[in-house]
Amino acid sequence: MNTKDIHFKKAAQEHQETIFQWLDEPHLKEFWDNSQEHRDDILNFIHGKKQHYFYGTTQYWVGYLDEQPFCFILSDQILPSQELSDLHKAYLSKSGHTLTLDFGIGNPAFLGKGLAATTLQAFTTFYQQKIDPKADTFFIDPDINNPRAFRVYEKAGFHLVGEYFMKGGAFEGHKASLMVKTF
Repeated sequence: MNTKDIHFKKAAQEHQETIFQWLDEPHLKEFWDNSQEHRDDILNFIHGKKQHYFYGTTQYWVGYLDEQPFCFILSDQILPSQELSDLHKAYLSKSGHTLTLDFGIGNPAFLGKGLAATTLQAFTTFYQQKIDPKADTFFIDPDINNPRAFRVYEKAGFHLVGEYFMKGGAFEGHKASLMVKTF
């Protein structure tokens, strides 16, 4: 597969129904925040309203293979002023920006096709080249009970740096693996 066939668009009204269908898929429900607060944040983003979930700065993206939407990504810049674990603080970018990502293939027709790692590689490159050239560090934090995601993220260039317990959100108290990719 050619990564030139993968591209990304900010979530917009045209994606709203698709995104919520994906969030109702069993394979995403297991490891994605499906709370009403998160859904409301997605709607606020799509409709250009003030966001209130987490730090109110999350951006939502839809990934396409050719012209077919197939994945959902959220990105958020991490600031040193935010409440962070010591583990997170230790891996913040020293000279640029640090972004945290969540990723999932939403369209079930694209599961098991070997797209996930390639898509994450394409997204981090896209983000750094087209959205924020100072973005040089990316975090992703799969639940420790999601070994499949861990393997995919490793293939995409992320490295395990430690584990921590999540604070806040739908997965508060869950143990996660912090994985980091740097440019």
